[in-house]
Amino acid sequence: MGNNFSSVSSLQRGNPSRASRGHPQNLKDSIGSSFPVPSHRCHHKQKHCPPALSGGGLPATPLLFHPHTKGSQILMDLSHKAVKRQASFCNAITFSNRPVLIYEQVRLKITKKQCCWSGALRLGFTSKDPSRIHPDSLPKYACPDLVSQSGFWAKALPEEFANEGNIIAFWVDKKGRVFYRINESAAMLFFSGVRTADPLWALVDVYGLTRGVQLLGTQTLHTGRASSSLSFLIWKMGHG
Repeated sequence: MGNNFSSVSSLQRGNPSRASRGHPQNLKDSIGSSFPVPSHRCHHKQKHCPPALSGGGLPATPLLFHPHTKGSQILMDLSHKAVKRQASFCNAITFSNRPVLIYEQVRLKITKKQCCWSGALRLGFTSKDPSRIHPDSLPKYACPDLVSQSGFWAKALPEEFANEGNIIAFWVDKKGRVFYRINESAAMLFFSGVRTADPLWALVDVYGLTRGVQLLGTQTLHTGRASSSLSFLIWKMGHG
């Protein structure tokens, strides 16, 4: 990513042991919702509901990182497609520049891994417009700090998937379930409980082992094909 990154104020480099002690395994990484959950239907504010893509259509505006609302350790390149954490293991929360659509896959490539930390990339969504969030108000961690607030949903990517060069795609369906896939693997259920009645922005916390990521653009799922395959996935998880 070269020298195209804009500079922000530096914090003191954290202690690796602090990351491990501060986030024991019994600490919840997300809202902890059980599967499945009732769908969130739009009864009153239909005009605010993010539309589901019927296959093939993409928003006219490219998906980029929000240029201003980001953690204090984030460096962003001039294209707003790549970010990296300059120091420590936290203070690296980022958002998308626009709302994502239902079934729109957010695709990220892990460009840098730092092996001295524990934990990895946190992924999710928010119904809060990042343009209305002051960067100084962002907590150090998406999980558990940010997800304890209303309108934020996120979870930690398993460390074994946080290898440099991996491509992660994640998306939300109309029932508020979040799925992800690694490279070209089968889709996996990530978490549920996202309120889809309001616009949703992507949330990416460049945490721990993950030092840098790059947005690769988005892809869409054909809703009919997605519904049948994901329904089978839910059934399989319940009968495994």
